[in-house]
Amino acid sequence: MLSDPTPTTRVLYLAGWGRSGSTLAESLLDQVPGLVGVGEVKFLWERGLQQNRRCSCGTSLRSCPFWVDVLTEAYGGIPGDDEVERLDAASRRFRTRHLPGLLLRSPERTDPDGLGWYYDRLRRLYAAVAAVSGARTVVDSSKFPSYLTALLQTPGLDLRVAHIVRDPRAVAYSWQRHKHDPDAPGGAQMPRMHPGFTALYWSAWNLATERIARRAGLPYLRFRYEDLVADPAGTLGAIVDLGGEPGAVLPFGADGPLVGRTHQVSGNPMRLRSAAVPLRLDDEWTTHMPPRHRYLTGAVTVPLRHRYGYRR
Repeated sequence: MLSDPTPTTRVLYLAGWGRSGSTLAESLLDQVPGLVGVGEVKFLWERGLQQNRRCSCGTSLRSCPFWVDVLTEAYGGIPGDDEVERLDAASRRFRTRHLPGLLLRSPERTDPDGLGWYYDRLRRLYAAVAAVSGARTVVDSSKFPSYLTALLQTPGLDLRVAHIVRDPRAVAYSWQRHKHDPDAPGGAQMPRMHPGFTALYWSAWNLATERIARRAGLPYLRFRYEDLVADPAGTLGAIVDLGGEPGAVLPFGADGPLVGRTHQVSGNPMRLRSAAVPLRLDDEWTTHMPPRHRYLTGAVTVPLRHRYGYRR
């Protein structure tokens, strides 16, 4: 089990609003030597340990050899039910509805919420992931700007932010689709959201992510999903450089980017697949999205959308 003090752990945080391509980006980053992608760590306690959903390797998380080794390295074994509940309750204090208060909080205050024990558990967890995987950089695709503030309070992390954005109209269309989630309890559908709310969340999350990263002085890179698809080598190379592995071998084969078995917690169901990944721009929204939804989303997001290069 890890003991104090632990070395600094480099964490590349994938931020951005949901349905923007973070699972694809992380799956590719996981194949780069020196990096390991572990999915949405924020949901490790609820979806991974309480609900025992599948790791992306296909095994239930409590039975996954990788995660068993990580939890044993960090805590001496899988935490008991009471401890998991306590960790999940602490994680829920970094939800979207708490974001205004987190943004207004003075960065000079140390442990303002009395969550020092929780930040210590996070420190141990990320250090254990690095130790078990042998990777120099841990990729976390939790995305929440509110959870990013928790990581800023966590000692022993060398934190960098890779911020993925996607055309908000494409994102709003994706949130309207009926999608089966094979990993959800009872085989439920993935959550759906009205385009108006999606547009508001898209704007708020992206602005908050920029503000938090810049106020904290974190190494930061914003990249577009569309550029990842159009120029995967160039875009992925820039992200890998940010992650501290310049010149690393990128995961490209004759048939396109290669994705092997990963150990991601939660995320898009595509994380459960491994093979060559056909990178095609998903622009179905341009022909199938109802005009009223397109105009509403475009109007709500127009200032930030233009700044990110989505003008048409």
